[in-house]
Amino acid sequence: MHTRRALNLLVAVALLSSQMGVLAQGKAAPTEVSLREAIAHYVATWNRHDVQAWSALLTDVIWYTEADDFYQRMKGRAAVINFFGDIVKTSDLKWEITRVKMMPDGTATVVVRHFALILPKKGDKYASSFESTPSVSRWRIEGERWRMFYFTSLKGAALAEMKKDGVD
Repeated sequence: MHTRRALNLLVAVALLSSQMGVLAQGKAAPTEVSLREAIAHYVATWNRHDVQAWSALLTDVIWYTEADDFYQRMKGRAAVINFFGDIVKTSDLKWEITRVKMMPDGTATVVVRHFALILPKKGDKYASSFESTPSVSRWRIEGERWRMFYFTSLKGAALAEMKKDGVD
């Protein structure tokens, strides 16, 4: 009888201590569900056209490449804001997630169909739109939330990164 109680007590302490570790960290859990929520938040933030809020979802060392700016690979948040800030203000964004791979190091690789929707919008139509498929983004938890540290909508680069990360 005492052995059973001791065993139950040990199990309870082990469970509690594992939960305390998660609570003490105060971080988003590195799960696909929390990542998908972060991506939805990223798209919604872009579509509010608030450059400061959008840039807060990027790491300081982000590497960002758009299909039409292959020679303008942006490294670092300041460079990305400087180059893409006006694009955030003058376009909407739509991402359709096609694949997610959670990596062993706690990061994640996400493949999306990326749509740049150029304003103004009249009714249901945008002035113009561009699709980049596949596009690849990489995310990691920094502070208390997921932040993007890599993005490319350049097809060749996206395919190479997918192969590198083992994303089918």
